Amino acid sequence: MKKYTYSFLAAILASGIAHGAGATAYTTPVGYSSQTLAGPGFNLAGLTLHNSQLAAGKFETITATSATDNDVTYAPLIGRTYVLEITSGTLLGAVFEILASNISGSDINVITVPATDLVTLGLTTSDTYSLRLAPTLEEIFTTIPLGQPGGVLESALNAAGSDIVWLPDGNGGFVKYYLRTGGNPVTSVFRAVATNTASLDIPVVYVDGMIIEKKSSTPATLTVTGEVKVKASTTALTFGFNTVSIVAPVGLNLFNAGLEDDLLAGLNAAGADLVWVQNADKTFTKYFRRSNTNPGWRVEGNTTTLTQAQAEAVTLSNSLIIEVRTAGTVPLDLNVPSSYSNL
Repeated sequence: MKKYTYSFLAAILASGIAHGAGATAYTTPVGYSSQTLAGPGFNLAGLTLHNSQLAAGKFETITATSATDNDVTYAPLIGRTYVLEITSGTLLGAVFEILASNISGSDINVITVPATDLVTLGLTTSDTYSLRLAPTLEEIFTTIPLGQPGGVLESALNAAGSDIVWLPDGNGGFVKYYLRTGGNPVTSVFRAVATNTASLDIPVVYVDGMIIEKKSSTPATLTVTGEVKVKASTTALTFGFNTVSIVAPVGLNLFNAGLEDDLLAGLNAAGADLVWVQNADKTFTKYFRRSNTNPGWRVEGNTTTLTQAQAEAVTLSNSLIIEVRTAGTVPLDLNVPSSYSNL
């Protein structure tokens, strides 16, 4: 990974977060990773590097729907979304999307549907947290059309001629966006495919994978820059197909990713959750956990359980699809390699 100079202080100032005298700023390695987008067809993509922590510490006061850190005065950017992550304790790795309008002074209000009770979940003043600004489509892909320096997505006057970004909606479906370029003077702006209306500052939370639907064979490169995340995260899966970001830039595979304890195992692929791993040619190999005799990872349609070495050879990068076969919500731990604890 190539390192580049990064000013943590500049990031804090730009984000509108002011730290009190008792607050401590922490930094971890930063850099970039590149993902090739090939077409025509569908590419899985994910945020494997992340915006730096804007605040980190402990809350002095916790209620059912709010948390207060007296060492920090928050001044969030209007209209933006932040990611609150619990980094220790019972809720280690839990991620909450927080609108800027729900952050004020030293308070973060956790408003979810259905409602979340932080106290019942087990959050305490002994637990640590981090707060990051969620990047937007504009920040991830730019608004420069493919073919121009720095451009990533093909764009046109309508969705039919443009690449499509599929973002999970949290209910087993997707919301689709495209980069519209045209007009006089020529401008580029993201629009929702369903309504064809301008959609500014659409956030992408790092546990969510993305699907990039390319319309032509012109290759593109998505470069993600930011901070290495050194602790695991937790996300929620629902019935059907879930796109999940790998979160870590390198080092994860089918053996060490920690998926096995959260997914439904079965005697065969038909009775188990499936992990769809995209291959270099954009096809998928589907894996499941075999239960009963000879338990472990297997390829769909194969009656041989993978050895540890074979599972380690299945590299997980960028994003994957997890097909959940049961109704309800399933928590999923997203590991980072154990070596990251030394970063």
